Amino acid sequence: MPFFFVDPEVYRKYRDRVVEMAQSIQVNYPEHMPAEKRRPGFSDEEIAEKLGLDARTVSEIRCVAEREMYDVDEWEKAVEFKDRQCRGYADRGLSFTTKKYFDAKKAESKTVRKIVKSDRAEN
Repeated sequence: MPFFFVDPEVYRKYRDRVVEMAQSIQVNYPEHMPAEKRRPGFSDEEIAEKLGLDARTVSEIRCVAEREMYDVDEWEKAVEFKDRQCRGYADRGLSFTTKKYFDAKKAESKTVRKIVKSDRAEN
């Protein structure tokens, strides 16, 4: 793999703008926001074109900046989570990932049925 270097001055100059344009932190994409008001982030190529940089430089700036946002503990937690998920998927397939959602939905349905049954008994 070849070595790639971004001048620290270039990094400092464009870091905040690249992170904002890429929406590394998605502040304007909440689910309750109407679709016509959502603004998805730009690709590295689009950012490069708008800022007059090459796409590889933008990718490097974005990746380094995103890594700076979290401390090492967060990255270790993410690695451990991914490892657990991969091992669970390898052992039990897709149900490992989706089972908790189905179980929660079942529990919710049981609770609703109990409430409805109780209401009918009272009437």
